[in-house]
Amino acid sequence: MQVEQYSWTAEAGWKAEKDRGLSQKANLVLCFGGIDIVHNQERFDELTKMYPNAHIVMGSTAGEIIDQRVQDDTITASALYYEKTPLQFVEIDVANFNSSRECGKAISEALRKEDLNHVLVISDGSMVNGDDLVTGINENLPKEVVVTGGLAADAGRFSKTYVGLDKVPESGKIVAIGHYGKELRVGHGSKGGWDEFGPIRTVTRSEGNVLYELDGQNALTLYKKYLGDKAEELPGSALLFPLSLYCNDGTQLVRTILSIDEEEGTMTFAGDIPQNAEVRLMMANFDRLIDGAANAAEACYTKLEDHDPEFVLMISCIGRKIVLDQRIEEEVEGVFEVFGEDVVYSGFYSNGEISPVLESVGCALHNQTMTITTYSEN
Repeated sequence: MQVEQYSWTAEAGWKAEKDRGLSQKANLVLCFGGIDIVHNQERFDELTKMYPNAHIVMGSTAGEIIDQRVQDDTITASALYYEKTPLQFVEIDVANFNSSRECGKAISEALRKEDLNHVLVISDGSMVNGDDLVTGINENLPKEVVVTGGLAADAGRFSKTYVGLDKVPESGKIVAIGHYGKELRVGHGSKGGWDEFGPIRTVTRSEGNVLYELDGQNALTLYKKYLGDKAEELPGSALLFPLSLYCNDGTQLVRTILSIDEEEGTMTFAGDIPQNAEVRLMMANFDRLIDGAANAAEACYTKLEDHDPEFVLMISCIGRKIVLDQRIEEEVEGVFEVFGEDVVYSGFYSNGEISPVLESVGCALHNQTMTITTYSEN
């Protein structure tokens, strides 16, 4: 396996970050860019000339990760040459399916073949219910298949995101890449680092990802009480105070608020909030957020069986970027310190992260986490 990288800025155009002569050999290019520039025919045409034999997967972001840097309004392109791992690609148009769950089922049915090792999913982040998507994927895949990825973003606008396979990215698309064979080593880790506070409360009324009541009280009114002065900044300030969702299997997931409805008194989350589930409010702890990224990296090593990774893909939540602000590169640096300087790093800030919960096997939708996938070939 070999990896090289280029980045694009308005000032300098395309610039080599790591040039390893893969122009003709690369079979996959992962390309992440700012919402206002990635949806551009010229940039796509330039990429196809750079890598004429590769499949190009593109997604919009809330920030691009390359090496130890976090950038905005740029494009990063990581070109990968898998020497021993066959790949298969599928693109889904959300408009052709009745639900996000059906999209997930179609993806897994298209990719499920003998020796399927790993699925990487880059999904629309505004029209797709991430919980339903991963539920559909899990229904049709063997438990040993590692599924990771993320939901595209739009710099915190929560309006329209873009994803594409071998064409200029568009809204409403989901791309999945199947990796096959036993030569590929995939590690994964997903950690948060938020502090919980207040009592554990029970969801007494919800519908999908819309929350109405906690402990029989209006959820939005209760939430505003805890936010205090920050309530005036809703829904933006909600990224600073996500919910911890306690799952029946003993694991916990983090859920971010996407929007509020003052008239209905409801909150809409990036993932489902099941009726009768227990939840608890969370707040930012800067040092623990940064440590969480390093802990996610360390968790990857438990899956690699002493194989050092060659490519590290980081997908972190836009909420973490907003909270950490000027300290945002510290979480990327924490990952770098774990894997070292001989590895190629890429990634983006997302509207949601897809990864197995460390204590279980199936993939799940996460919010407010740093999710890491590592790749190497034997």
